[in-house]
Amino acid sequence: MKKFYLPGVCVVLQLALTASLYAATQSDTAKEQRWSEQIVEQLIDGEDVWLEARKHRFLTIYTPAEETPFQGTVVLIHGTGAHPDWPQVIQPLRSGLAENGWQSLSLQMPLPPEGADQDLQGQLIQEGADRISVALDWLAEQGAGKITLIAHSRGGADLLFYAADRQDERLDSLVVIGVNGAFNNVPDSMGTLQSLSKIRLPVLDVYGSSDLQGVLDTAAARKKAAVAGSSGYQQTRVDGADHFFESREAELLALVIDWLKAVQSASE
Repeated sequence: MKKFYLPGVCVVLQLALTASLYAATQSDTAKEQRWSEQIVEQLIDGEDVWLEARKHRFLTIYTPAEETPFQGTVVLIHGTGAHPDWPQVIQPLRSGLAENGWQSLSLQMPLPPEGADQDLQGQLIQEGADRISVALDWLAEQGAGKITLIAHSRGGADLLFYAADRQDERLDSLVVIGVNGAFNNVPDSMGTLQSLSKIRLPVLDVYGSSDLQGVLDTAAARKKAAVAGSSGYQQTRVDGADHFFESREAELLALVIDWLKAVQSASE
């Protein structure tokens, strides 16, 4: 696998693999703009990379692997209303994985406008899938091989829908952290359980013993749905961890790294 690094320049890709990439964005673009301005101005590790989907230019953060040997590539997906350098879960993983040999691309996912109903949330999930696809296209152009998608909280619904709907052969495995099995604002056809039952990739499902109630209540249902589909599902509960893994970042990082190495070993 080729290791790559881009200097601090913005990159804009305009890819038209599906007609949906040309549909109008439904995201709260004003909020995205505010997030991106703050992130780019304060970014210390990693580089801003700008991609395009649905005629909308969105921010991603590319973080090169700092250590050798080079281990692989991951894509990071944040939760509701957050951004690609979110200080809980996303940024600690982004930095920690780079220190251990993994390069990453962290995506700004579509942000729901105020009062978004379930129908609009479904459209945003479709739009999120378009952004993931464009990100994977960009990584492939840089020479990345198989990729693991990692998502936190509501981002897990985006990740699982993409994997189930697009059946992208560039994916190596999936990691969901603190994902609810039944998000109230997600259409049933795009729900976590529905997606898990269709996925054939290895999936790591991590949550904390003090996680959100919806995450705890649906743990058994997620496992049941995944076992019906996934070729390698693993569910891990971290005792004492809350939804954001506050003060447990190192433990979460270690779990993710162990998973990535196990998946790599199994595919060799």
